[in-house]
This record gives sequence, C-alpha cells and structure tokens, in this order.
Amino acid sequence: MHTLDELGIPESYVDAHGHVQTPPAQTLAAMAAAVGAGPVVEQPLVCVPGQHHPALDGPDELLDQHENVVATPDGLAPETGYYHLVSRQGTRRLVISAPERLPQPPRGWGWAVQLYAARSRDSWGIGDFGDLTTITRAAQHAGARSVLISPVHAAAPVPAQQASPYSPASRQWLQLLHIAIEDVPGASEVDLTDLSQAGRGLNEQRRIYRDTVWTLKRAALERIWEATRYQLPVEHDVWVGEHGQDLTRFATWCVLAETYSTGNWREWPEQYHHPRGAVDFAAEHADRIAFYAWAQWVADTQFGAACRAGASVVADVAVGFDSSSADAWGHQDEVCFDFEVGCPPDRHNLDGQKWGLPPLNPVALVAADFDPFIKMVRSALRHADALRIDHVMQLWRLFWVPAGAAAGQGAYVHYPTEAMLAILRVEADRTGAWVVGEDMGTVAEGVRETMERVGMLGYRAALRLPVDQFPEPVMGASSTHDQATIAGTLTGSDMEDLRSIGKSANFEQLEGVRRELAAAAGVDPDGPIGTAEIHRAVLAQYERLAACKARVVLASLDDVGAVAERPNMPGTVTEWPNWCLSLPRPVEDVLDEPLAHELAAVLGSHGRTA
Repeated sequence: MHTLDELGIPESYVDAHGHVQTPPAQTLAAMAAAVGAGPVVEQPLVCVPGQHHPALDGPDELLDQHENVVATPDGLAPETGYYHLVSRQGTRRLVISAPERLPQPPRGWGWAVQLYAARSRDSWGIGDFGDLTTITRAAQHAGARSVLISPVHAAAPVPAQQASPYSPASRQWLQLLHIAIEDVPGASEVDLTDLSQAGRGLNEQRRIYRDTVWTLKRAALERIWEATRYQLPVEHDVWVGEHGQDLTRFATWCVLAETYSTGNWREWPEQYHHPRGAVDFAAEHADRIAFYAWAQWVADTQFGAACRAGASVVADVAVGFDSSSADAWGHQDEVCFDFEVGCPPDRHNLDGQKWGLPPLNPVALVAADFDPFIKMVRSALRHADALRIDHVMQLWRLFWVPAGAAAGQGAYVHYPTEAMLAILRVEADRTGAWVVGEDMGTVAEGVRETMERVGMLGYRAALRLPVDQFPEPVMGASSTHDQATIAGTLTGSDMEDLRSIGKSANFEQLEGVRRELAAAAGVDPDGPIGTAEIHRAVLAQYERLAACKARVVLASLDDVGAVAERPNMPGTVTEWPNWCLSLPRPVEDVLDEPLAHELAAVLGSHGRTA
C-alpha cells in the first residue's frame, strides 16, 4: 500500500486566495486507489548531453531504443534523445538526455486567431488550413513574426461534432473540418458544385454549424477519394508508412466511431472496447480505414503548407482529451476515467471549473515511458515553429475532481515534472521550436521560476494584469479565449452576457477594468460607446502592450474585428455558443482593415518588427 506522498497526492493545497484547503478524505482515498492501482516504477533519469551523471558511471549499460549499446565514457551523457539504462538484473530505466534550455524566440509580435472563426469567402462554413495560409502570409507582410492558432486537434467523425477545440478526440492527429476541400489533390477531377455552394452558403450566418460542415466536407472527401484512390502520389504512401500502427489505430477508431455513430467506445460492442479487440474489424474495413488515413495525410499536408507560408505558427495544445476519444481508447491503461480535470475556485471562477477531460495517471505514464506525451508533443511540432501549452500546470500538477462531484471537492495530483520538461526540450531541440506555457490561474510555488530556468515563456493577459507588471520572458496579450474582448469590456456587454446566463463573477472588479481601459483610451465610460470609441480603446490597449517588456506580444483578430462576445464562457455548456462564433467579416477583409494596419504599425514601432 503506497502512501499519498509516494503517489504524489498532497493532503492539502493553497488556493488562489492564499488559504489552505483540505480535500475530502474520500476524494484522497479514491485518488490513491486510482493512481496506485499498478506498480510504482522508478522515475526516469534526466541528464544533459556531454555532461557527467553519476548514474551513467557504473556497471550498467546504456541502450538506445534500437537495442544498440551506447558508450558513456566517464559517465558522460549521450547526445540528445531517449535511452534505457539496463541493469545486470534486466530492469530498464528510461534515460532522457536533454539540453538544459529550450530554444528562444526573438522579440516580436503576432496575431492570435481562433482558426475555426477565421472564415474567408472561400470557406465552407468554418476557417480552414487555406485560410491559415492567408493569415500567415498577411502576418509576415505586416511585420509579424508569429500567428497563435486555436488547437487543431482531431474530432470524432460523427454526426454530432464536438465544438470545443480543447476537448479533442486526439492530440496526435488533425481536425478534418479544417481541410480546404478545393485544395485537396484531385478535387478538380470531381464535380463538387453542389457541396461547394452549400458550404459557402454557411458563411452567410455568423454561427458555425460544425455538424453541417462535416456532412458536406465528408461527402466531398469521399468523392475525391473515390476518384483518386488508385492513383495516389508516392508522398501519400511514404507518409502513411511512416506513421504506421499509430495512424492505423486512429483510423480504425474513426471507422468504429462512424459505424456506431459515437466516439464513446464504451457504447460499442464489448470486443471493441480495447484496440487489441479490433484487429478483425480493421481487416474487414481496410478500405474505409485507408480513407481516414488518406484524409489525415491531406490535413497534414495542408497544415504543413500553411506553417511554411509566412509568419511562424504557434500551435496550441489542449490540456487533455475527451473521455470518449481515440486517445482515451488507445491509452486507456494510462487514464483514470473516474475523475475529470479542472481547477479549484479562484477570483475569476468563483465556483471552480470542471473540463470533462479524464486525467492521465502519472504513475502509469512513467511505466509507459511517457509514450502518449512524447507523441503528442512530437505531433504538435511536426510543422509548427512554436508551441503553446494550455494550462501548463499540467506538467507539475493537475486538479482532479471525482466524477459527479463539485469542483471544490477535488484535489491535486503531482506529475513527473523533470521528465516532462526534459521531453519538451528534446522535442523542441529537434526542430528549434520555442515553447510558451499558459501559467494563469492557481500556480504552484516554484513553477514560474522553473519555467524561466528552462527557457519556457509564460503567458500574461492585460485585462487581468497591468502591462507594466509583465516580466520579459512571457507572451503578452490583451486577453485569452476564456476572457472578455476589448469591445466586450469597453461597452460593458460582457458583463451583460455574464448576467444573462446567470454566471457568477466579481462584477465590481470587471467594472473597474472597464473604467481603467476607458481612461487609457480617453473614452467617457458613461457616455455613448460606438465604433470610434472601440477603435480608440483597441489602439490604446495595444500601444501599452507594444511598449511592455514581454518578449512576444499578440494582437487578437477578435479585437481587430471589434468582436464583443467571448469565444468561450468558462463553466458553461449550453448557456453560451462556445467556440461557435465566427469573425463578423471574412478574415481577408479583417486583415486588410485600417485598424489591422494601424495595429501592425503600433506593434512594430517598439523593435518588434520581423
């Protein structure tokens, strides 16, 4: 029987108000049973290439992943990568040889965009990878160095599409809704007129209807597949071969989800509840599995082209995956399904939050040599030049809430931080990528100091923290996808939205933020507020951001477009159209509006131009 301390489960924690909180005893007991269900294995050995490590200066042998002996003369760590230290008794311990620091970005600025919302005139109801190409090119032309995008993780190919990009079916594969259909190889060989007209017709409504978009895009992909499947380029065959069993397993899950109209594998026939039981199904549905593998190749090719077209793309990585997802199905031996990830109550979310995402078991993660984590990071950096990790505290600890319980009944579980940070450094070193950790909310002691030591940028939002308090090694923005826009703040419509859906908030504080923004913009907060006043407030806010210490500053296309609504209202499910509102105008128009050009000039005037 392992103790709570041995399992990384603290018996109390300090909340955002500085108060010590003691989780319920039944919560701690249930967490200990879940985390300690398997054997507790030895933590990985983390070392620095070329530096001495005493554990490598002994009688054991250091082997690489291909079972080739790697010499460690005088105990010097080998080159960057993953190895195993094998004892004379045959036990194996993961060794991670990682640089001491992450690559660093130069001082600069960029756009932040919810890709699904950034529709062009050619879009089929949702922003796509073709639109991302337009954005990265325009960003580079304007002097921006980077474009931060919402997660482009895969969703289940079922009639009811998941709206949240932060509740994915897989963090290893891509969202097929973002495929630009008319850019697919072979699209010109088939008649897509009816589907194209229907797809573009969806742009007439500001709301995004993913279910309809998927119906149209799947039909288009099927037509192209049938016309080209026997004459696919060699690049497709090579790509599919390189991704091997992982791709086959994901495509198999897609076909199972499609067959049973749900990604919830617990509702499938029992023999398919685990990937090892789906071998016969895969053989019987090889053609359809090949279709979904091809579709992933198409998405990957388009995303890669967009990432190379202009300003660097910063890929956003969700904190987890849906419990009914491909990742949960494939990694279920490392997942604790009786809990969901969230955060305790704080001054911005008085009731706390539950995100509906099952946590990975940190003990099982170590036993699996961090396979799910490594594949997720490597996939995110396959094309992107930088990585933003949502809720970066996941590398230190996660707040587990028992299924069905209120957020306040949760407790923290610690993760193998040293190893996970080392993995990030290994994978970032392969491509020269820099990394941002979203470190807002309840942050444990020492987290930010460690982030700075390894070269990971933090994240700050001006509507929560005055810009003159931003440190240098951060990415600075006006707000996040979970917070109010500048237009919503200045007009007070965000507070009206909160009240209309019955969401608790510190309205006195929000009104103070509104008045401070109005003062900075020279706007009377009690007078009429229209387009001109919003324009002044946007410029004033980003003038402050341009002059701040932050290494990288982002300007949101929502602010350029004077969007008043939040992309997401935390803690809500049906009360708000979360992740379903597009920009009010085509993205090519937003990028060419006077305010966009003025912001580019402002942001480039403080030594931030590429």
